[in-house]
Amino acid sequence: MKDSSKLVFQFALVLSVFVWTIPTDAAEEQAHGFSFEQLVWNHMFGRGYTDDWDIPGSANLITPGIPISVKFIQWKNSVYLGDAVRQWSINESFEMVVGFYEKRDGVAEVVALHQISFSPEEWRILWGDVTLAELEAFSAQIKQGTIDEAQTFARTRAAELRKRSGVFSINPKINKDQRRIQCSWPFTKFYRDVMKQEAVKQKDIELWSRPFSKKIQLGKRLKN
Repeated sequence: MKDSSKLVFQFALVLSVFVWTIPTDAAEEQAHGFSFEQLVWNHMFGRGYTDDWDIPGSANLITPGIPISVKFIQWKNSVYLGDAVRQWSINESFEMVVGFYEKRDGVAEVVALHQISFSPEEWRILWGDVTLAELEAFSAQIKQGTIDEAQTFARTRAAELRKRSGVFSINPKINKDQRRIQCSWPFTKFYRDVMKQEAVKQKDIELWSRPFSKKIQLGKRLKN
C-alpha cells in the first residue's frame, strides 16, 4: 500500500469522527481547512450528506470494498446507530469503529477503541426476533395523528419491541420536527453481547494494530 493511500484513509477515518487539537488562535482558519478537505474527500468518492456509510467501501484500503461505520461515544453512554429500519435492513458485510472518550478540560481523551466486523447473518442475529415488517409498521404508524397520539402509541410499542430486540434498544424520536424510530446499543449490552468482554478502559489505544491518538479537541462534528 502506498504511503499516500494510507494517509488518505487515515484522514477519512479521523475526519468522520472529530477535529484534531489545534491552537486557539488558528482554530477558525484550521476548521475551514478541514471543511474544505472534507468536501474534496466527498467529491473524490461521489459522496453526499445522506450516504449510508461514514467511510465507503471504495475508500477502505485495509479490507477493500467493505464499508465502515464510525461512532465516537462518551464512556458509559449508549452507542447510537440511527434509523432502526435502515439498520435492520443492512444486507452486506461491514465494519464498525467504536471509540469511547472521557471529557477532560475541553479535550476528549480516548479510553477505548474497537474495530468490529459483521456479516449480514451476524448482524441479523443481534436483532433478536424483531422483524423488518414490525419496524416498518411502527415507523408508518407514528406518522399518523397528532404528536401526542404518536408519542403515546410509540411509548407502548417501543416497550414491547425492546423485550424482543436482542442487543438493540428501540428509541422513538417524535416532535414537531421529526417522527422517526431510531436504535442504539446500551453501553453494558455493547460490551456484554457485541464485544463479549468486560467494559475496561484500554492502556494502549490502537486501531488496525497501529497506535492511535489519545487526546482529541472536542468540537463540532463535520458531516461526511
